[in-house]
Amino acid sequence: MDLSRRRLVLASCTAAALSGCAATALRDAGTARRHYVLVHGAWHGAWAWHRVAPLLRQAGHTVTTPTLSGLGERAHHAPGRCGLDVHVKDITQHLEMEDLQRVVLVGHSYAGCVVSGVLAARTGRVAHAIYLDAFVPGRGEGLASFVPPAVRSDYEKLAAAEGLVPPPPPASWGERWGVSDPALLAWSQARITPQAALSFVQGVQGDPFADGTVRLDYLKCAQNPNPGFRSAAAAVQRNPRFRYTEVDGHHNVMLTEPGRLADALMRLG
Repeated sequence: MDLSRRRLVLASCTAAALSGCAATALRDAGTARRHYVLVHGAWHGAWAWHRVAPLLRQAGHTVTTPTLSGLGERAHHAPGRCGLDVHVKDITQHLEMEDLQRVVLVGHSYAGCVVSGVLAARTGRVAHAIYLDAFVPGRGEGLASFVPPAVRSDYEKLAAAEGLVPPPPPASWGERWGVSDPALLAWSQARITPQAALSFVQGVQGDPFADGTVRLDYLKCAQNPNPGFRSAAAAVQRNPRFRYTEVDGHHNVMLTEPGRLADALMRLG
């Protein structure tokens, strides 16, 4: 067999093996092929999913990771005026322009507000919503609904001036988010950006839970001690619409434990 023939056979065997691995992963996870729309949290961008998205794709799923306006590579886009309403529009437009149907919409942290806003918009394109260690606002609520009154007042004053909320200092990311590895810390620090206070104070327009056909899951990061997210988790456990599960990781599990998160998402189905 000549060299070119050998290469062709090897390539075919490799492709078959990879296809088999993807099929095995899908069977083990008990899911069909799905499209995941992964929405990052405050101060982050699509870059937050760079370790998780390839794992979902390798398992045979399709994935998109839109960046919210004013953040990440879109930080130059009217950052102080990008409120929750803009971020919700970012995702509803993404669903429409990409003609995505029956998606699994995953929102991390602040993006729970975005997920609620998208559900309230009743696009008919979301089959399953997963709140990942996230806030779960209802009609008229936003991130500021879940913080102390003094903090909310500060956000409102900053929003009136089209101001930005800076990210927490990197020295606190280990305790807050589980990001303590020096290389990962430096990589994330180079990408994280301030966020419009307006996005924290605006509320969800409409009832996000009016459509009873959308499956709802809350995936809690078990290692995150933040009382705000523990409170959100406790609330959904009292809500019969939600299924509650946990993943063994800290708040930024997508960066620190991407394999565990990808597996958890696929097992939710």
